[in-house]
Amino acid sequence: MSPLPVTPLLFRHVRVAQIFGANTDVGKSIFATALCLASQRAEEEVHYLKPVSTGPDHEADEGHIHRFAPGVHASTLVQYGEAVSPHLAAARSGRAIPSDAQLVYDTHAHIQRIAAAPHRKASALYLETAGGVHSPTPAGGSFAHALRPLRLPTLLVGSCALGGISTTLSAYDALTLAGHDVRAILLFCDAMGGGGSAAGAAAAWGNAEYLIKWGAENSLPVFGLAGPRGHGAWGAPPDRLSDAQQDVRHLAAYYDGLVSGRGAEAGPAETPKGVSAVVKLLREEHEARIRDLDSMAQRTVDQCWWPFTQHTLTRGPRDVNVIDSANGDFFSVYDGAANGAADGSLLRPLLDGSASWWTQCLGHSDAGIARAAARAAARFGHVIFPNSTNLPALRLTEALLGTARESKAEGGGGERSLASLKAEDAPGSGWADRVFFSDDGSTGMEVGIKMAIASAALRYAPPRASSATLERTSRAREKGSAGGSRAAEEWQVLGLKGSYHGDTIGAMDACEPSTYSQAVHWYRGRGAWLDPPAVSIIDGEPTITLPGGEKRRYASLSSVYDVEERMRTDELWRRYTTELRAWLEGLVLVEGRRFGALIIEPLVLGAGGMIFVDPLFQRALIDVVRGAEDLFSLSEPPLKDAKVGAHSDGSRDAHEWRGLPVIFDEVFTGLWRLGHSTPAKILRTPPDISCLAKILTGGLVPMAVTLASRSIFSTFNQSENKADALLHGHSYTAHPVGCQVAFEAIARISQMQKRSELWREAQSDWSSSDGERETLHSPSHAPVWSFWSRAAVQRLSRARRVDSAMALGCVLALSIRDDAGSGSGYTSTASVDIVSKLRSARARLGGGGSGGGVTFDIHARPLGNVVYLMCSLNTPELVRREAENALIGALEA
Repeated sequence: MSPLPVTPLLFRHVRVAQIFGANTDVGKSIFATALCLASQRAEEEVHYLKPVSTGPDHEADEGHIHRFAPGVHASTLVQYGEAVSPHLAAARSGRAIPSDAQLVYDTHAHIQRIAAAPHRKASALYLETAGGVHSPTPAGGSFAHALRPLRLPTLLVGSCALGGISTTLSAYDALTLAGHDVRAILLFCDAMGGGGSAAGAAAAWGNAEYLIKWGAENSLPVFGLAGPRGHGAWGAPPDRLSDAQQDVRHLAAYYDGLVSGRGAEAGPAETPKGVSAVVKLLREEHEARIRDLDSMAQRTVDQCWWPFTQHTLTRGPRDVNVIDSANGDFFSVYDGAANGAADGSLLRPLLDGSASWWTQCLGHSDAGIARAAARAAARFGHVIFPNSTNLPALRLTEALLGTARESKAEGGGGERSLASLKAEDAPGSGWADRVFFSDDGSTGMEVGIKMAIASAALRYAPPRASSATLERTSRAREKGSAGGSRAAEEWQVLGLKGSYHGDTIGAMDACEPSTYSQAVHWYRGRGAWLDPPAVSIIDGEPTITLPGGEKRRYASLSSVYDVEERMRTDELWRRYTTELRAWLEGLVLVEGRRFGALIIEPLVLGAGGMIFVDPLFQRALIDVVRGAEDLFSLSEPPLKDAKVGAHSDGSRDAHEWRGLPVIFDEVFTGLWRLGHSTPAKILRTPPDISCLAKILTGGLVPMAVTLASRSIFSTFNQSENKADALLHGHSYTAHPVGCQVAFEAIARISQMQKRSELWREAQSDWSSSDGERETLHSPSHAPVWSFWSRAAVQRLSRARRVDSAMALGCVLALSIRDDAGSGSGYTSTASVDIVSKLRSARARLGGGGSGGGVTFDIHARPLGNVVYLMCSLNTPELVRREAENALIGALEA
C-alpha cells in the first residue's frame, strides 16, 4: 500500500488512459504511438509517459514516439540500460531502486504537473506500462497492483499469437481483479505475432473474431486493428527492414493506415476507422464519466434513504460525498468544482476517518482480500449450511476457536496458512466451543441474547404449574396482592448505560432508552443499566471519572488496565463489588425483576460516545454477577423469612456459566481493534457468549459470528425435539465468500501482530515511560497501546476545547467542551465545527518545504460532543501523524 494518498486522476481538460499488455511483445508501443497520432488528428495536445523502460536509450519507447509522432510530449521516469525485466534491470543497475509507492507517487506528480500547465486545447495523456499485466516493477511488485491507486481508464492490448485468446482473457481477469477499469481491448487482426516480430505476416488464428464476439457478450468493446504491410496486405506491423530510412518510411505508412483504418474495405473482424475509433470511444467515455459523477449526488439525494441521517439537513449535492473509488485509508471523492485546485483535479483524497463505520482494518480494496473473495465466489457462490459444511466456514470456525490445524490440502491453491496464529490469540481460545454464523453485528447479538435467555430460563424458571393450580393462585399472584407476590415478570438483561448493540428490535430492547430507540414505537427497554466509570486522559494524566464526577488519577495508562493488580491493591475494587452487589439485591429482592443475561461492550462503548469504561469496573460487574446465583435462582421475591444464598453449584463443571450468561458485544472492540485479539485479554476473564463482526471480514462483506461455550450450546442440545433447538437462522449463514475473506483477514492480522514494524513502533511509543515499560511484557497483564502517538494524545488532552482525550489500538477519541450549551451525548452539536474543519484540513504528505506533495482532507463522523478518528491496523505512520496534526490544528484554530 502506498504511504501517500495518491488519488485516481480525472480532469476535465486532460484525458488520461493507461495501456497494459496481455504479455510482452504484443504491440503496446505500436498502439501507444498510434493512439498519440490519432489524438493529434483529433486536435488534442498529446502527452506520453513511460514510468519504467528497459533497454538501450536509442531503443527506448520515448524515442520511438518522438520519431513517428512528432509534437507529442514524451517522457520516461526511470530508464534502465539492460533489456531485461525491470526488477532485474534495477538490481543490476547499481542505482537506488524506487519502491512501488514512490514510483506511483512520481507518476501521479508527473501527470499533475502536466494538468497544471496552461493548455490551449483539450489534451490526452497515454501511460504505457512495461511488459505484461503482472510484470515486475523495479522493486519486484506487480505493475497491475502498483498502479492501482491511480485507477486510470485502461486499454488492454491483447495477443494475436497462437494461444492469444487465453492470454488476453487471463490478462483481462487479472486487471479486473486488481481493480482496474478496462475500457477496451485492442489487438491486431488477420495475422499471428505482432509488435514488429518476424512472424507478423503469418497466417491468422482468428483471435480477433473470437474476442470481438466475446466482448459483445460481455459489454466490452474489442477493436480488431490492422495497418498496411505492403503488397495490398493488412495486418500486424511489418517486419523490420535492413535499410533504416526505408524502414522508417514503411512504418510511417503503416501508422497512417493503422490510425485511419481502411473503411469499407475492412475485413469482418477489422475496425473500419482504425485507432481513431478508439480515441473517439475514449473521449466519449471520458465525458460520460464526468456527466455521471456530476449527477450522482443529486440522484442519490432524490432516491436513497441514508441510515442515521436527517435528510432535511442535507442542503444539496455539495453536502454529499461522491466516492468514485477507495484505496488504502482513502476515499477518492469527486469534486465537480475542482475546489480551486491548480491542476483542476476532479478527484481528491479524503481520509476515511471513521474506518467506514468501523469496518476497515486492512484498508480499502486490499488485493489479498479481493483474491480471497474471488476464490470463494468462483468455487462456491453461496451454499446452504444446515447439516452441511464447506471449507471456508470450517477453517474460519477453527481459527476463531483456536483449534486450527494445518494440512497440505488446505494450504495449497493460494490458500493462506494460519501457522502464525497461536491458539491463545484466537478470540474463542480456552472457552468457546461453538460458532454460529449470521449476517451482521445486530443479528449476531440477537442470537446471542436468545442463547443466553434460553439458558437462564432452563436453569432458573420454576417448573410449569398445572392449569388448575394457576387458576387457583391467580389472585395471589396479582401485583399488590396481600400475599406480597406478583405475576411473573419477563426476562430482562443487565448492562451499562450508553450501550448500543444494533438496530434490530431485540438488540435495541437490550439497551436503555436513548436517541436510537425512543422513536421506535415497538421499543420497550427490557433491562437495568448502570452508569459506568470512564477512563480518559485529562490534562495529560490518566484519569478515572466516577459517575458522580469524582476523579481518580493514575501514574500510567498501563496501571489503569492492569486489572489483576488493581483487584489486589486498588480500593475501587472493594467499592465496586460492594455497590454492584447492593444494586443487584435491590433489583431482584426489592423490585422482583428477573434477569437472563449480562451484556457488555468490553472496554469501549462505541456508539454511546466512545466511552472507555474502567476495566476494573467491568471485571467487578462480571464477577459479582457470576457470584450472585443465589439471587438469580429465586423464582419469586422472597417473603420476610426467606433464606437467600442457599443455592450451591459445587458439582458444576468449572467451564459452565455461573450467575448469568455473560455476553461480550465485540462487534466494535474485538479482533485487534483495541490492540489485542479480544478485550478478554485485558479483563482477564472470558465471556460465555461473544459476537464478532465489522472488521471480521477485513471490511469487505457483511458477516457476523456468535461464539458460545459448551454449557450454552448444551441448552439447545438436550433432546431430539426440534422445538428445543436454537430456531434462528439466515439465508446466507456461513456465506463462503465472507468466511474465506474473514479467514484471510485473521491470518493477515496475525502475521502483522508478529512482524509489522508499524505495530512494534507504536507499542514502543506507548511503553516509553517507566510506568508503561514495567508492564509491557508482564505475563499477567496485556499491555495497552495505540497506533495514535502518545505525545499527540497528551497534547490533545490539554487543548482548551477538549475535556478529555483517549486512545487505544485504532481508536482516538476527544470529548469536546460544549461552550454553546447544546449539552452532551448524541444530540450535542459541540463537535460539528471540528468535523467541518477536518473536511477541509488540507493535511500534506511529502514534498518537503517546497509546497509539493499530496494534500488530503479528513472524513469524520461526530458522536454528539465526541470527535473520533479510526485508523486501520496498517495505516502508515505518516498518514496518522498528519491526521493528528490536522486535528490539533482544527482545535487550535
